[in-house]
Amino acid sequence: MLGFQGVKKRSKLPTVLIIGMGDTGVLVAAHLRRNCQVVAVTTRPVLLSGQELGKRLTDLAYWKKSYLTPLDAFRKLDDVECIHGKVIAVNTEEQVASVECNDKSTRSVCWDYLVIASGISNGFWRTARVESVEDVEFDLERQTSTIMSAKRVAVIGGGPSGTSVAFNVASRFPDKDVTLFFSGEEVLPGYHPKTRAYHMNRLGEAGVIVKPGHRAVNSTDEVRTALKGGTVAFSSGQPDYSGDLLIWATGAVHPNTAFLPPDMLDEAGFIKTDTTMTVVGYSNVFAIGDAAATDPLRSSARNWAYRIVCRNINALIQGKFPAHRFQPPGSRWGSVLGLQSNGLTLHQQNGRRHRLPVWFVQLILWPWIVTRGIYGGIRKDTSRHQVSNGLNNDG
Repeated sequence: MLGFQGVKKRSKLPTVLIIGMGDTGVLVAAHLRRNCQVVAVTTRPVLLSGQELGKRLTDLAYWKKSYLTPLDAFRKLDDVECIHGKVIAVNTEEQVASVECNDKSTRSVCWDYLVIASGISNGFWRTARVESVEDVEFDLERQTSTIMSAKRVAVIGGGPSGTSVAFNVASRFPDKDVTLFFSGEEVLPGYHPKTRAYHMNRLGEAGVIVKPGHRAVNSTDEVRTALKGGTVAFSSGQPDYSGDLLIWATGAVHPNTAFLPPDMLDEAGFIKTDTTMTVVGYSNVFAIGDAAATDPLRSSARNWAYRIVCRNINALIQGKFPAHRFQPPGSRWGSVLGLQSNGLTLHQQNGRRHRLPVWFVQLILWPWIVTRGIYGGIRKDTSRHQVSNGLNNDG
């Protein structure tokens, strides 16, 4: 079970089932494992972060050090039972989930509390596929090789992913022709106007050909996830564009929620939650991350929302009302471009920004604040990842 063969059932503790072990799922599991028996279902035996897409495509060796981590390397997951597979159905009356394991066998998992952190599918970099370590590594190498071989690159979409990709590709490979198409007048909708203006300038400085007011004709999922050359058409009237490589980052997301009862979902398939992160109509079911309809930006994937979920589950266990509430920010914040040669630029909600020097990021921010402070420590020896289909464990 991801190397955690020593995990034992603690029968007196309530069982929390976490569906999805992305960034938020890992944090919830790590902070609940003391008071609960935590079982998690993960489509991959590694944390494959959806963050820093631009760095992932242009500096894979650096990106992997921070954003690709075997789950059994997290010290705070030692008491967590992880099942490699995907949930195919949830029965809320019997409080049991049906899991299709990575070897195609099935297993039933009972729970007292359920946390849904199943995330979204978005382009080629966020998928719901069940994958092995080898699958993940192969895809990462293939994607970076595709970037390397392309001369004429088009990025479609002006959100943080599209902006990050266009900037990093142009900065890292100045010989490439990089064009960024987006429908608005500026990139980064949802960010403060000062942040948006700043990145418009940075894109120009990096040599990106910026094309505002270009609304691409919506394409199929197959085209958006293909990461290959082709032609993009625009419903806003501009001529078609053909390139060696089209990178779609238009925000056409699909929540990974098909396994849930329909009454949990809104019209777009996202999970209806209240301010306590509880799923509407279900007192012992919580949702967090990109699949949770907490606010228009679905910002519980960030903003310390995992603390709200953990505190409210612990309150229920103690017989108290889940009183902690999530307050989403008015605008998005944080890093957009990732670590650059001049440091890491962080943007605040009010549009102000400050830059952390490279030495601070590498020697203090990541190893001490993030790795130890937030995640509770990560082992350097990550050669132990052995995946279990869960058949040798009680459901």
